[in-house]
Amino acid sequence: MVSGTEMAMKNILPFQHRLKQGIFPVDYFVLIYSLLMAAISIVFNQTLAKPWWFLTCNLAIISLLLYLIYYENRDFGTVHYWLHTWLPIITFMFYYTQSTFSDNLIFNETFDPVLQHWDNLLFGFQPNQTLAPAVNSMLVNETMHLFYFSYYLLLFIPGTIMLLNRRPKTHEMIFTLTIMMYVHYIIFILFPGDGPVLERPDIFSGGLLFIPIMNFIYSIDGFQGGGAFPSTHVTSTVIIFLYSFNEFKSKRRLIQLWSAGIVIATVYCSYHYAVDAIAGLITGTMFYFIGRYLYSIWDHPAELPAEL
Repeated sequence: MVSGTEMAMKNILPFQHRLKQGIFPVDYFVLIYSLLMAAISIVFNQTLAKPWWFLTCNLAIISLLLYLIYYENRDFGTVHYWLHTWLPIITFMFYYTQSTFSDNLIFNETFDPVLQHWDNLLFGFQPNQTLAPAVNSMLVNETMHLFYFSYYLLLFIPGTIMLLNRRPKTHEMIFTLTIMMYVHYIIFILFPGDGPVLERPDIFSGGLLFIPIMNFIYSIDGFQGGGAFPSTHVTSTVIIFLYSFNEFKSKRRLIQLWSAGIVIATVYCSYHYAVDAIAGLITGTMFYFIGRYLYSIWDHPAELPAEL
C-alpha cells in the first residue's frame, strides 16, 4: 500500500521537473526580487504608501511567472513563449515605481544636494539647467524629448528583432538588463535622489509633441522621485548598445546615434543630473560584463527552441 508521503513525493517530483525544464536563468532573479519586494511591503506596511497594492502586484507577478515556467515548452510561435521571454522587461516599470515609493525607508531626505554638489565640482555649473536655455531651440528641445521617449522603444525593438532572428544573445541581453535594473532599484532605496524633474516647468514651457507626451507619461506614473542615481535610462542604453553593436553590424551608425541621443537627453531634458548619466555609463558597462559572465557559467536548458 502506497503511503500518503510516497504519493505526495510522486506528485512533487514531476512538478519540480517541469519547473526545472521550463525555467529561464533570468526567472530566478525575477522571483527573488519579487519576493524581496513583497517582504518589504509586509514588514514596512505602516511606513509605505499603498503597501497592500504593491504586495498584490508582487504576488501576481510571481504567480504569472510560475505559471509560465510550468507550462513552458519552448514553442517559438506562441504568445506564452514570448510573454515568458519579455516578462522581466515588462516588470521594470512597475518595480521602478515600487522602488521610488520605498525611497524613504532608510533616509527621510534625498541625496539631491550631494548630486548637485558633484555636478558643480565636475562642471562648475548644473548642466541640466544650462543646456536647453543655451541652445534655445524648440526643434532641439522636441528632438531631445523624442530621444528620451524612444528609450521605451529601445527596451523592446532590438531584442524583438534579435528574437525573431533567433539570435542566442537575446536571452543573455534580457538576463543582463534584469540583473542590472533590479540592483539599481535597490540602490534607489539605499541612496535616493529625486533628480531635477521638478525644475522642468521652468526650462520647458509648452512644447509641440514629445514634450507634452513626456509630461503626460510622468503625470500618469505619479512621479515619486528617488530613482535618479545612477540613471537607468543610461545603464539600459549602454547594455543594449553593446549587444546591438555586435548583433546589427550594418546598423552601427544608427545604433550609435540613437544611444548617444538618449544619454544626452537624460540631462538636456532635465530628468537627471549629469553625474547620474556619468554613473549610468560606468555601471551600465560594468553590468554588461557581469551579466555576460554570469550567463556564460549558468548551466541551463537553452531558452531558444530548436529550429525545425
